[in-house]
Amino acid sequence: MGWAKCWLICLGAMLACDPQGGGTYATAGESASAGSTGEASTGEAATGETSSDAPTTSGGSGSELGCADVRWTHDVAKFSSIRDLVVDARGHVRATESEPDLFRVLDLDPLGVEVAPLEVATADGGVQWGGVDGEGNVVLRVDENGAQFPRDWLRKYSVEGALLWEVEFASTTDGFVLGAPVPGPDGSVVVTRAGSIVLLDAAGSVVWKQPNPDFMQAFARNSAGVTVAVVLSTRRVRSLGPDGALLWEVEWGQEALQDRFLAVDAAGGVVVGETLHGLARFSGDGTLEWEKSEAEVGVRIDGLAMNEAGQVAVLGDPDEPSPSVVVRLGPDGAEVGRRACAQLTGERVAIDGAGQVTVAGYDFLSGNGQYDWWVVAFAE
Repeated sequence: MGWAKCWLICLGAMLACDPQGGGTYATAGESASAGSTGEASTGEAATGETSSDAPTTSGGSGSELGCADVRWTHDVAKFSSIRDLVVDARGHVRATESEPDLFRVLDLDPLGVEVAPLEVATADGGVQWGGVDGEGNVVLRVDENGAQFPRDWLRKYSVEGALLWEVEFASTTDGFVLGAPVPGPDGSVVVTRAGSIVLLDAAGSVVWKQPNPDFMQAFARNSAGVTVAVVLSTRRVRSLGPDGALLWEVEWGQEALQDRFLAVDAAGGVVVGETLHGLARFSGDGTLEWEKSEAEVGVRIDGLAMNEAGQVAVLGDPDEPSPSVVVRLGPDGAEVGRRACAQLTGERVAIDGAGQVTVAGYDFLSGNGQYDWWVVAFAE
């Protein structure tokens, strides 16, 4: 979804959306009430315990997709598509998919073997992906379309799928949701809404809360507690300190309503990518360190990820007709390498602490008109 369309939906309908394009907003959501335990499960175990019937699909070689230099590939279940992608601290890939009445977070181990997923039963609202913290716990936003007014909760689940805690928000006082919740490596979570910005600690308690008069939206948070955000419908990029105070602000980009991607590393360095424009990196004090046009990167920027070491993965399409390419850049902006599969159209990208890149995308099966989705973990 483009930034302009998403902004109009957010303001006009007061629904949650993510102009970064990396969030999942399902058409169904988990029904819950304040203080509920949540009906999460891994596999078939409603208690959050790993199911003994968990699938054991092993990682493949990627020969079906024309891949080279891969660690493993995973063929996603038929008719399912991947909406979000991240690699957690265990080296497991977490990817989201949804179907009627169910939101699922896949769990693929370092060999590409599928273990029991986190499954959240849905009924009368929506589920939105937030991400994972430094321990691999999963953060989701869940809403319910109540008879009087919509209600929504921030929920954190353990690696095993147990509900650790939940916090309910009120649209009447906090405003409608802006984007996805943003977990930090330390277990904290930043929530941005039309009326407020809130930081919750690892236990779900409020650390600070401040007004949000100009519709700022958080996108990423590092291990030092620095949060990178943008002011929607503008070109302003902001860095916030651990206490929520403004560290610096810059204007960068060509068209604020294009899709934009933001990430922050452990040193507070921020990388911004803009479709149909390029990339830029700012240091921890807001100084421009380097910038590249899409022509210099060699792909149209359709996705971006960065690890705490400042290594960057850019996903996009090259100028000439060919499969999607992942370009790896070092913190200095120099290209480290690029990867592609001959029959994979990439849609999501993630990078782990070692700089290894994972992509989710699809192979279009012209024989039956279906899209076959895959997760591909590339080697060095």
